Formats: sequence, C-alpha cells, structure tokens
Amino acid sequence: MQLKLTSKERLVLYGLARYPGLSDIDLASNIGVDRSTIFKSKRKFRDWKLIKLLNVPSGEAVGAEILTSVFVKYSPTAPFEVRRLSPPYQRWLSHPNCVSHTATDTDSVSIFYSRSLTDFRLNFDPIIDEYHHNDFVEDIQYFHYPFQVSSYTADAALAVDGLFDLNRTDLPVQVMPPKEALNDEGRLTEKDKLTLYAFVKYPMLSDLELSRRTGISRPTISGKRTKFFQSGLLSREAYVDWQKICCELMSFYQVKIRHGHDREDLSTVYQAFRRIGAPLFSYLQPGEIFGAFLSIGYPDLKSRMDRELRTLSAQGLIKERPMLVIMPLTEIRSIKIDYAPMVAKMLDIEKEI
Repeated sequence: MQLKLTSKERLVLYGLARYPGLSDIDLASNIGVDRSTIFKSKRKFRDWKLIKLLNVPSGEAVGAEILTSVFVKYSPTAPFEVRRLSPPYQRWLSHPNCVSHTATDTDSVSIFYSRSLTDFRLNFDPIIDEYHHNDFVEDIQYFHYPFQVSSYTADAALAVDGLFDLNRTDLPVQVMPPKEALNDEGRLTEKDKLTLYAFVKYPMLSDLELSRRTGISRPTISGKRTKFFQSGLLSREAYVDWQKICCELMSFYQVKIRHGHDREDLSTVYQAFRRIGAPLFSYLQPGEIFGAFLSIGYPDLKSRMDRELRTLSAQGLIKERPMLVIMPLTEIRSIKIDYAPMVAKMLDIEKEI
C-alpha cells in the first residue's frame, strides 16, 4: 500500500533530501514551510520508516581505491527464496565490502568498496564460484570505478522533485569531483578513524552520545564532525523507501560512451539519463556512467529512454544500448544499504561502540 503525502509533506520530504544536514529552523527558511509542519512531518515519516539520513564515507576516507557495481541475472531455478538461505548468498549480503544490494527474483545490483582490484577479486571470486556451482547465475557483469578518476552525485532531492512535479528552483547541480588519495599529512589518526566510524554507524546521534560511546571528548567529536564534512571525507545523504510512495519502477543502468569523448560529452550523456527518470545517483568516469532512476510506469520509461537514446546515437555519443535492469518496486525482495561494517573493516576498527 502506497502512502499519500500532502503537498506540504512532499515539500518537507524534498527539503530533507535536499538539505539533510540542516536544522528545522534553517530547513523551514529554505523550503518555505513552518517549523511545526516540519516537526509533524518528520514524526510521521519516522513512524512510516519512510526516510533515513546517512553519513556516507568517501573512498579516500577509508583507503578504498575502487567502487565496483555488480549486475547479476539469476537462473529461473534460483528465485530469491532459493538463494536467500544459501551460504554463498549469506556471505555476499553480509560481506562488509558490500555496501548496497537490491534484489528481485531475477536480478540484483550490488555496490562494493575495495582497497584494490586484487582485494575485490580475492573477496568476490570465491562467492561467485559458489554461485556458479549452485547454478544460480545466468550472467554476471561488473564495472570498476576508481575513486581518483570518478565523480559522484546523490540525487534523492531530484527524484522527489521529479516524482511530485514540485518544480523547485533550488535543485542540486553539483557533481562531487574525484578526490586524490590522502597524503601523509592528511592521514587519519586512530582517534580520527574511530570517530569517523561512529559518525557512519550512528548518523542520528548527538555529539554528546557519540562521546559517551567512543570515550572521546565532546569538543573533539564536534571538531572532527566539522573537519570530515568540510573536507568531503563524509557527506550527508537521504535514503528514501521509494516502495512506499508514488512510483512503480526502479532501474539501474550502465552506459558506455564513445571513444575519444571529452568531459562535455560525458556531461551530455549524464544529463540525458537524468531526463529518462527521476534520478537517484550516478557514478561517472571517463567512458562510462553507472546510475539509477525511478519511473512512474513502463510506457513512460520506454518512451523517454527511446527518445534520449535516439538523440545520443545521432550525436555519435553512444554506439550500443546501455545495460538496463528494471525492477518493479513491488517485486524487490531485498534491499541493503550499510556503510558501517565496511568502514570498520577498512579502518581496522575492533572496538565495539
């Protein structure tokens, strides 16, 4: 059953997605809604478990070199109920490096952080071997995005705006640029690592509560919060349970761009896919883009997709259709998004907090 949001609740949802780090006072000023409406809407969203706020670490914050997207097409004899109790699936889903996983009976798309390509293969290949041994897999493809050459954009606010036709003028336009690995001067101390892990694991706790859990003073916690967010080591993002509101399909795509393209060509393809559906996120590197978007239904998706692909093909920017995995939201059987175990593993955090 889908939830019905009032016009003001839709605005608040947009505001939380667009400005996830703001206080209620600042949020009210930015979106033109009074504080009492924001308070009531947030309480309702919390009761519905509609939205949660995440502190997302950058690759260089945890010493990761690459992000890998993994597209799996499953055998008809291996629906979710067959897979979910199997040891290889449990290892896949519970692996700390797997920060995101969305699955239906027929497909799944996962995101891994890894220290290197070798690290990815050592962790991933044994699980895939077991998948093949159990005849689970029809096809599997993965794509590596090195953090130092890849840009990223989180587009939940764009999705809310597009789905509800809000026509906001304060839509985010920034794409997070690639970042270099931390140099010796920027290396994290042991206290930095523990604090960063605490921010990721407990994104909604106050600095005082985090101080109690970590044994680090509150002023130090507050200072590191400012440092991590200002430097881009952490970013605040909104995660919306899209199954509960007004859309039908979630699609993941991987598109290759012609050889010899420039940054403007990459931007043109990126903007085209933002028009196909309500965008959720995108990773961009020279030659390819991986992302996801929402659609209100298949006819609308097909019409928009065909139109944009015709244009991109006529411009010579793409030579083949993108990989596209369409998931009806009602058929999604498993969703995971959790960065904390990955941070603990990458930073060798052993202390329980």
